[in-house]
Amino acid sequence: MSAVWWDRVVEKLAAFQAENAENLPGAAFGVQTRGDGRLVDAVGDGWARDTIGEIGSMTKPFVAAALLVALEEHGQLDLDVPAYRLPGMDAWSDDPAKRRIRLRHLLQHTSGLPHTVPVADWPRYACTGRPAADGPDLGPTSDWMGAPGLTNELVDVDGRCVPARAADLDHVGRHVLRTYPVTTEPPPGSKYAYSTVNHVLLARIVEHLTGRPVHHWIRDTLFKPLGMHDSFFVAGPTDDPLLDDQVTERQRARIADFTLITGDGAFPPEIAPLDRLRTGWRYVHPDAGMYSTVDDLLNFLVMLRDGGVVDGTRVLSDRIVRLLVDDQGHGHTMGFGFRSRLTPYGQTAGTVEHLGLKMTYFWYDTRADDPVVGVFLSQRMPNFIANTDMGAGLRPIFRVFLPSVNARGDDAP
Repeated sequence: MSAVWWDRVVEKLAAFQAENAENLPGAAFGVQTRGDGRLVDAVGDGWARDTIGEIGSMTKPFVAAALLVALEEHGQLDLDVPAYRLPGMDAWSDDPAKRRIRLRHLLQHTSGLPHTVPVADWPRYACTGRPAADGPDLGPTSDWMGAPGLTNELVDVDGRCVPARAADLDHVGRHVLRTYPVTTEPPPGSKYAYSTVNHVLLARIVEHLTGRPVHHWIRDTLFKPLGMHDSFFVAGPTDDPLLDDQVTERQRARIADFTLITGDGAFPPEIAPLDRLRTGWRYVHPDAGMYSTVDDLLNFLVMLRDGGVVDGTRVLSDRIVRLLVDDQGHGHTMGFGFRSRLTPYGQTAGTVEHLGLKMTYFWYDTRADDPVVGVFLSQRMPNFIANTDMGAGLRPIFRVFLPSVNARGDDAP
Protein backbone atom coordinates (compact mmCIF):
# COMPACT_ATOMS: atom_id res chain seq x y z
CA MET A 1 0.00 0.00 0.00
CA SER A 2 1.52 3.32 -1.07
CA ALA A 3 1.78 6.45 1.03
CA VAL A 4 -1.10 8.93 0.78
CA TRP A 5 1.23 11.69 -0.36
CA TRP A 6 2.47 9.50 -3.22
CA ASP A 7 -1.08 8.87 -4.40
CA ARG A 8 -1.43 12.64 -4.66
CA VAL A 9 1.79 12.91 -6.68
CA VAL A 10 0.45 10.35 -9.14
CA GLU A 11 -2.93 12.10 -9.30
CA LYS A 12 -1.29 15.46 -10.10
CA LEU A 13 0.88 14.00 -12.84
CA ALA A 14 -2.05 12.06 -14.29
CA ALA A 15 -4.10 15.25 -14.39
CA PHE A 16 -1.30 17.17 -16.07
CA GLN A 17 -0.82 14.41 -18.62
CA ALA A 18 -4.51 14.24 -19.45
CA GLU A 19 -4.66 18.00 -20.00
CA ASN A 20 -1.31 18.28 -21.81
CA ALA A 21 -0.98 15.06 -23.79
CA GLU A 22 0.87 16.84 -26.59
CA ASN A 23 3.54 17.85 -24.09
CA LEU A 24 3.58 14.65 -22.03
CA PRO A 25 2.26 11.58 -23.87
CA GLY A 26 3.51 9.42 -21.02
CA ALA A 27 6.08 8.96 -18.29
CA ALA A 28 7.32 6.59 -15.62
CA PHE A 29 8.56 8.00 -12.33
CA GLY A 30 9.49 6.99 -8.83
CA VAL A 31 11.11 7.89 -5.53
CA GLN A 32 12.57 6.06 -2.58
CA THR A 33 12.82 7.23 1.01
CA ARG A 34 13.81 5.34 4.13
CA GLY A 35 10.43 5.99 5.66
CA ASP A 36 8.16 5.00 2.77
CA GLY A 37 10.41 2.72 0.73
CA ARG A 38 10.21 2.58 -3.05
CA LEU A 39 7.24 4.13 -4.85
CA VAL A 40 6.99 3.84 -8.65
CA ASP A 41 4.16 4.57 -11.07
CA ALA A 42 3.43 5.65 -14.66
CA VAL A 43 0.96 7.77 -16.60
CA GLY A 44 -0.04 7.74 -20.28
CA ASP A 45 -1.01 5.02 -22.73
CA GLY A 46 1.68 2.39 -23.19
CA TRP A 47 3.71 3.53 -20.19
CA ALA A 48 4.41 1.22 -17.26
CA ARG A 49 6.76 0.92 -14.31
CA ASP A 50 9.17 -1.18 -16.40
CA THR A 51 9.15 0.96 -19.55
CA ILE A 52 12.68 1.39 -20.88
CA GLY A 53 13.90 4.74 -22.18
CA GLU A 54 17.05 6.42 -23.36
CA ILE A 55 18.30 8.60 -20.51
CA GLY A 56 20.49 11.02 -22.47
CA SER A 57 23.10 12.89 -20.46
CA MET A 58 22.11 11.05 -17.30
CA THR A 59 24.52 8.51 -18.82
CA LYS A 60 27.43 10.70 -17.78
CA PRO A 61 27.45 9.86 -14.04
CA PHE A 62 27.69 6.16 -14.96
CA VAL A 63 30.68 6.78 -17.24
CA ALA A 64 32.29 8.88 -14.52
CA ALA A 65 31.75 6.19 -11.89
CA ALA A 66 33.06 3.46 -14.19
CA LEU A 67 36.19 5.46 -14.97
CA LEU A 68 36.87 6.15 -11.31
CA VAL A 69 36.54 2.41 -10.58
CA ALA A 70 38.94 1.54 -13.41
CA LEU A 71 41.50 4.10 -12.25
CA GLU A 72 41.22 2.94 -8.65
CA GLU A 73 41.69 -0.70 -9.62
CA HIS A 74 44.83 0.25 -11.55
CA GLY A 75 46.17 2.43 -8.73
CA GLN A 76 45.83 5.58 -10.82
CA LEU A 77 42.98 7.49 -9.16
CA ASP A 78 44.55 10.94 -9.34
CA LEU A 79 42.17 13.69 -10.42
CA ASP A 80 44.97 16.15 -11.02
CA VAL A 81 46.87 14.05 -13.53
CA PRO A 82 47.20 15.84 -16.90
CA ALA A 83 44.71 14.11 -19.20
CA TYR A 84 47.27 13.58 -21.97
CA ARG A 85 49.16 11.19 -19.68
CA LEU A 86 46.20 8.83 -19.39
CA PRO A 87 45.76 5.81 -21.71
CA GLY A 88 44.44 6.74 -25.14
CA MET A 89 45.03 10.47 -24.68
CA ASP A 90 48.56 10.87 -26.06
CA ALA A 91 47.28 12.81 -29.11
CA TRP A 92 47.14 15.83 -26.79
CA SER A 93 50.79 15.52 -25.74
CA ASP A 94 52.10 17.97 -28.36
CA ASP A 95 49.46 20.66 -27.86
CA PRO A 96 50.41 23.18 -25.13
CA ALA A 97 46.79 24.23 -24.55
CA LYS A 98 45.48 20.68 -24.23
CA ARG A 99 48.40 19.60 -22.03
CA ARG A 100 46.92 21.89 -19.36
CA ILE A 101 43.68 19.90 -19.14
CA ARG A 102 43.52 17.63 -16.11
CA LEU A 103 41.28 14.65 -15.44
CA ARG A 104 39.11 16.65 -13.03
CA HIS A 105 38.48 19.22 -15.76
CA LEU A 106 36.97 16.55 -18.03
CA LEU A 107 34.82 15.20 -15.21
CA GLN A 108 33.56 18.66 -14.23
CA HIS A 109 33.06 20.27 -17.66
CA THR A 110 35.80 22.82 -17.04
CA SER A 111 38.13 21.58 -19.79
CA GLY A 112 37.30 24.31 -22.32
CA LEU A 113 36.11 21.81 -24.95
CA PRO A 114 33.22 23.16 -27.06
CA HIS A 115 29.62 22.04 -27.30
CA THR A 116 27.27 22.39 -30.28
CA VAL A 117 28.77 24.99 -32.59
CA PRO A 118 27.38 25.78 -36.08
CA VAL A 119 29.31 23.97 -38.80
CA ALA A 120 30.13 27.32 -40.43
CA ASP A 121 31.97 28.38 -37.26
CA TRP A 122 33.87 25.13 -36.80
CA PRO A 123 37.61 24.88 -37.59
CA ARG A 124 38.16 23.07 -40.86
CA TYR A 125 39.49 19.49 -40.76
CA ALA A 126 39.97 16.67 -43.25
CA CYS A 127 36.28 15.78 -43.58
CA THR A 128 34.79 19.28 -43.54
CA GLY A 129 32.41 19.71 -46.45
CA ARG A 130 33.03 16.23 -47.86
CA PRO A 131 30.29 13.67 -48.49
CA ALA A 132 30.21 10.62 -46.27
CA ALA A 133 31.77 7.40 -47.51
CA ASP A 134 29.46 4.59 -48.52
CA GLY A 135 27.91 3.00 -45.47
CA PRO A 136 24.69 2.57 -43.53
CA ASP A 137 22.05 5.22 -44.06
CA LEU A 138 22.16 6.90 -40.68
CA GLY A 139 20.70 10.23 -41.68
CA PRO A 140 22.53 13.39 -42.62
CA THR A 141 24.86 15.25 -40.35
CA SER A 142 23.13 18.31 -38.93
CA ASP A 143 24.28 21.89 -39.34
CA TRP A 144 25.96 21.68 -35.95
CA MET A 145 29.16 20.16 -34.60
CA GLY A 146 30.30 19.37 -31.08
CA ALA A 147 28.32 16.24 -30.14
CA PRO A 148 29.37 13.41 -32.49
CA GLY A 149 26.49 11.03 -31.76
CA LEU A 150 23.75 13.62 -31.89
CA THR A 151 24.99 15.65 -34.84
CA ASN A 152 26.47 12.62 -36.66
CA GLU A 153 29.47 14.64 -37.75
CA LEU A 154 31.97 13.11 -40.16
CA VAL A 155 34.93 11.24 -38.71
CA ASP A 156 38.14 10.26 -40.49
CA VAL A 157 38.42 6.46 -40.39
CA ASP A 158 41.54 5.32 -42.24
CA GLY A 159 41.21 8.10 -44.78
CA ARG A 160 37.44 7.72 -45.27
CA CYS A 161 34.91 10.26 -44.03
CA VAL A 162 32.44 8.17 -42.04
CA PRO A 163 29.39 9.37 -40.07
CA ALA A 164 30.24 9.29 -36.37
CA ARG A 165 27.35 6.92 -35.71
CA ALA A 166 28.95 4.35 -38.02
CA ALA A 167 32.36 4.65 -36.36
CA ASP A 168 33.51 2.98 -33.15
CA LEU A 169 34.27 4.87 -29.96
CA ASP A 170 38.01 4.68 -30.54
CA HIS A 171 37.75 6.51 -33.88
CA VAL A 172 35.23 9.03 -32.56
CA GLY A 173 37.47 9.72 -29.58
CA ARG A 174 40.47 10.16 -31.85
CA HIS A 175 38.43 12.59 -33.95
CA VAL A 176 37.65 14.65 -30.84
CA LEU A 177 41.26 14.61 -29.69
CA ARG A 178 42.64 15.74 -33.04
CA THR A 179 40.04 18.19 -34.32
CA TYR A 180 38.24 19.77 -31.35
CA PRO A 181 39.61 23.14 -30.24
CA VAL A 182 39.77 24.19 -26.60
CA THR A 183 39.23 27.59 -25.05
CA THR A 184 42.45 28.85 -23.52
CA GLU A 185 41.05 31.93 -21.77
CA PRO A 186 40.02 31.40 -19.10
CA PRO A 187 42.39 28.47 -18.60
CA PRO A 188 41.11 24.92 -17.94
CA GLY A 189 39.61 24.47 -14.51
CA SER A 190 38.44 28.08 -14.25
CA LYS A 191 34.90 28.00 -15.60
CA TYR A 192 32.09 25.48 -15.96
CA ALA A 193 31.06 25.13 -19.62
CA TYR A 194 29.09 22.01 -20.45
CA SER A 195 30.51 19.88 -23.27
CA THR A 196 29.26 16.39 -23.97
CA VAL A 197 32.57 15.28 -25.50
CA ASN A 198 34.31 15.39 -22.13
CA HIS A 199 32.65 12.04 -21.52
CA VAL A 200 33.51 10.70 -24.96
CA LEU A 201 37.13 11.08 -23.88
CA LEU A 202 36.50 9.66 -20.41
CA ALA A 203 34.95 6.58 -22.02
CA ARG A 204 37.92 6.29 -24.35
CA ILE A 205 40.22 6.29 -21.31
CA VAL A 206 38.17 3.44 -19.79
CA GLU A 207 38.56 1.36 -22.95
CA HIS A 208 42.31 1.96 -23.25
CA LEU A 209 42.88 1.37 -19.53
CA THR A 210 40.82 -1.81 -19.21
CA GLY A 211 41.12 -3.23 -22.73
CA ARG A 212 37.34 -3.70 -22.82
CA PRO A 213 34.39 -1.94 -24.49
CA VAL A 214 33.22 0.78 -22.13
CA HIS A 215 29.61 -0.44 -22.07
CA HIS A 216 30.73 -3.95 -21.11
CA TRP A 217 32.88 -2.51 -18.34
CA ILE A 218 29.93 -0.50 -17.02
CA ARG A 219 27.68 -3.57 -17.25
CA ASP A 220 30.05 -5.69 -15.15
CA THR A 221 31.13 -3.07 -12.60
CA LEU A 222 27.80 -1.29 -12.09
CA PHE A 223 24.75 -2.83 -13.75
CA LYS A 224 25.25 -6.42 -12.61
CA PRO A 225 26.12 -5.76 -8.95
CA LEU A 226 23.31 -3.19 -8.73
CA GLY A 227 20.68 -5.47 -10.24
CA MET A 228 20.19 -3.05 -13.15
CA HIS A 229 18.94 -5.78 -15.47
CA ASP A 230 17.20 -3.43 -17.91
CA SER A 231 20.13 -1.06 -18.46
CA PHE A 232 22.31 -1.17 -21.58
CA PHE A 233 23.79 0.92 -24.39
CA VAL A 234 23.27 -1.06 -27.60
CA ALA A 235 19.56 -1.69 -28.07
CA GLY A 236 19.44 -3.21 -31.54
CA PRO A 237 20.55 -6.70 -32.57
CA THR A 238 24.14 -7.05 -33.74
CA ASP A 239 26.50 -9.84 -34.78
CA ASP A 240 29.49 -7.97 -33.33
CA PRO A 241 30.42 -9.37 -29.90
CA LEU A 242 32.21 -6.10 -29.07
CA LEU A 243 28.92 -4.26 -29.49
CA ASP A 244 26.36 -6.80 -28.31
CA ASP A 245 24.72 -5.84 -25.03
CA GLN A 246 22.69 -9.04 -24.47
CA VAL A 247 19.37 -7.26 -24.98
CA THR A 248 16.36 -9.53 -25.50
CA GLU A 249 13.43 -9.02 -27.85
CA ARG A 250 11.17 -8.62 -24.84
CA GLN A 251 13.32 -5.78 -23.62
CA ARG A 252 13.33 -4.14 -27.05
CA ALA A 253 9.54 -4.27 -27.06
CA ARG A 254 9.54 -2.30 -23.79
CA ILE A 255 11.64 0.57 -25.17
CA ALA A 256 9.37 3.59 -25.49
CA ASP A 257 9.00 5.54 -28.70
CA PHE A 258 10.03 9.16 -28.37
CA THR A 259 7.76 12.06 -29.24
CA LEU A 260 8.79 15.32 -30.88
CA ILE A 261 7.71 18.27 -28.77
CA THR A 262 9.50 20.85 -30.90
CA GLY A 263 7.64 24.07 -31.53
CA ASP A 264 7.16 23.37 -35.24
CA GLY A 265 6.71 19.61 -34.92
CA ALA A 266 9.83 18.97 -37.00
CA PHE A 267 12.93 17.08 -35.97
CA PRO A 268 15.35 19.45 -34.20
CA PRO A 269 17.78 20.90 -36.79
CA GLU A 270 20.66 20.49 -34.34
CA ILE A 271 20.21 16.71 -34.20
CA ALA A 272 20.61 14.23 -37.05
CA PRO A 273 17.52 11.96 -37.26
CA LEU A 274 17.51 8.72 -35.27
CA ASP A 275 15.07 6.04 -34.16
CA ARG A 276 14.41 4.57 -30.72
CA LEU A 277 16.80 1.62 -31.23
CA ARG A 278 19.55 3.71 -32.86
CA THR A 279 19.45 1.27 -35.76
CA GLY A 280 22.75 0.88 -37.58
CA TRP A 281 24.87 2.67 -35.00
CA ARG A 282 28.30 1.37 -34.19
CA TYR A 283 29.11 4.28 -31.91
CA VAL A 284 28.24 3.27 -28.34
CA HIS A 285 27.31 6.89 -27.45
CA PRO A 286 28.79 6.93 -23.92
CA ASP A 287 28.03 10.62 -23.48
CA ALA A 288 24.24 10.29 -23.81
CA GLY A 289 23.15 6.86 -25.01
CA MET A 290 22.30 4.64 -22.06
CA TYR A 291 18.88 2.97 -21.79
CA SER A 292 17.33 2.23 -18.41
CA THR A 293 14.20 2.03 -16.24
CA VAL A 294 13.02 3.89 -13.17
CA ASP A 295 13.77 0.93 -10.91
CA ASP A 296 17.28 0.47 -12.28
CA LEU A 297 18.11 4.15 -11.86
CA LEU A 298 16.76 4.12 -8.32
CA ASN A 299 19.05 1.18 -7.58
CA PHE A 300 22.05 3.30 -8.57
CA LEU A 301 20.95 6.29 -6.50
CA VAL A 302 20.15 4.16 -3.44
CA MET A 303 23.63 2.67 -3.65
CA LEU A 304 25.08 6.21 -3.52
CA ARG A 305 22.76 7.08 -0.63
CA ASP A 306 23.98 4.00 1.25
CA GLY A 307 27.65 4.84 0.83
CA GLY A 308 28.44 2.51 -2.08
CA VAL A 309 27.05 -0.63 -0.44
CA VAL A 310 24.22 -2.88 -1.66
CA ASP A 311 22.93 -5.72 0.53
CA GLY A 312 26.16 -5.74 2.49
CA THR A 313 28.36 -5.83 -0.61
CA ARG A 314 30.52 -2.84 -1.50
CA VAL A 315 30.09 -1.71 -5.10
CA LEU A 316 31.92 1.63 -4.97
CA SER A 317 34.60 2.64 -2.52
CA ASP A 318 33.84 5.39 -0.04
CA ARG A 319 36.31 7.64 -1.84
CA ILE A 320 34.52 7.26 -5.17
CA VAL A 321 31.11 7.83 -3.56
CA ARG A 322 32.39 11.04 -1.99
CA LEU A 323 33.73 12.21 -5.37
CA LEU A 324 30.32 11.58 -6.92
CA VAL A 325 28.12 13.19 -4.26
CA ASP A 326 30.21 15.88 -2.52
CA ASP A 327 30.67 19.43 -3.78
CA GLN A 328 33.86 19.62 -5.83
CA GLY A 329 33.40 23.25 -6.89
CA HIS A 330 31.87 24.84 -10.00
CA GLY A 331 28.42 23.65 -8.93
CA HIS A 332 29.40 20.09 -9.69
CA THR A 333 30.60 16.85 -8.15
CA MET A 334 32.70 14.49 -10.28
CA GLY A 335 29.50 13.06 -11.74
CA PHE A 336 26.48 15.28 -11.03
CA GLY A 337 25.34 18.85 -10.76
CA PHE A 338 25.45 20.00 -7.13
CA ARG A 339 22.97 22.32 -5.40
CA SER A 340 24.60 24.43 -2.69
CA ARG A 341 21.30 25.92 -1.49
CA LEU A 342 17.60 25.10 -1.31
CA THR A 343 16.22 24.58 -4.82
CA PRO A 344 13.09 26.36 -6.11
CA TYR A 345 11.40 22.94 -6.14
CA GLY A 346 11.95 22.13 -2.47
CA GLN A 347 15.12 20.06 -2.56
CA THR A 348 17.64 20.76 0.20
CA ALA A 349 21.19 22.04 -0.11
CA GLY A 350 23.49 19.16 -0.99
CA THR A 351 21.16 17.73 -3.64
CA VAL A 352 22.92 16.13 -6.62
CA GLU A 353 21.11 15.83 -9.93
CA HIS A 354 21.32 15.28 -13.67
CA LEU A 355 19.03 15.97 -16.61
CA GLY A 356 18.73 14.15 -19.95
CA LEU A 357 17.84 15.60 -23.35
CA LYS A 358 14.69 13.49 -23.81
CA MET A 359 13.25 15.09 -20.70
CA THR A 360 14.59 12.66 -18.13
CA TYR A 361 15.83 13.58 -14.66
CA PHE A 362 17.16 11.97 -11.51
CA TRP A 363 18.34 13.30 -8.18
CA TYR A 364 19.54 12.47 -4.69
CA ASP A 365 18.38 14.85 -1.95
CA THR A 366 20.71 14.26 0.99
CA ARG A 367 18.42 15.73 3.68
CA ALA A 368 19.41 14.30 7.04
CA ASP A 369 15.94 13.38 8.31
CA ASP A 370 15.01 11.12 5.40
CA PRO A 371 17.09 11.27 2.20
CA VAL A 372 15.09 10.94 -0.99
CA VAL A 373 16.17 9.68 -4.39
CA GLY A 374 13.97 10.10 -7.42
CA VAL A 375 13.63 9.53 -11.16
CA PHE A 376 11.45 10.96 -13.92
CA LEU A 377 11.61 9.10 -17.23
CA SER A 378 9.90 10.33 -20.39
CA GLN A 379 10.90 10.23 -24.07
CA ARG A 380 10.25 13.69 -25.51
CA MET A 381 12.55 15.46 -27.95
CA PRO A 382 12.51 19.28 -27.76
CA ASN A 383 14.53 21.90 -29.57
CA PHE A 384 17.46 22.58 -27.28
CA ILE A 385 19.55 25.07 -29.31
CA ALA A 386 17.63 26.49 -32.25
CA ASN A 387 14.31 27.93 -31.02
CA THR A 388 14.65 26.07 -27.75
CA ASP A 389 11.47 24.98 -26.02
CA MET A 390 13.08 22.95 -23.26
CA GLY A 391 11.24 25.03 -20.68
CA ALA A 392 7.90 23.68 -21.83
CA GLY A 393 9.29 20.15 -21.87
CA LEU A 394 10.57 20.49 -18.31
CA ARG A 395 7.26 21.72 -16.89
CA PRO A 396 5.92 18.34 -15.76
CA ILE A 397 9.20 17.57 -13.99
CA PHE A 398 9.92 20.86 -12.25
CA ARG A 399 6.45 22.36 -11.91
CA VAL A 400 4.43 19.26 -11.08
CA PHE A 401 6.47 16.21 -10.07
CA LEU A 402 9.26 17.67 -7.94
CA PRO A 403 7.15 20.19 -6.01
CA SER A 404 4.60 17.48 -5.28
CA VAL A 405 7.25 15.06 -4.02
CA ASN A 406 8.99 17.68 -1.92
CA ALA A 407 5.72 18.85 -0.33
CA ARG A 408 4.89 15.34 0.79
CA GLY A 409 4.80 16.26 4.48
CA ASP A 410 2.81 19.45 3.94
CA ASP A 411 -0.40 18.12 2.46
CA ALA A 412 -0.99 15.09 4.64
CA PRO A 413 -4.61 14.68 5.70
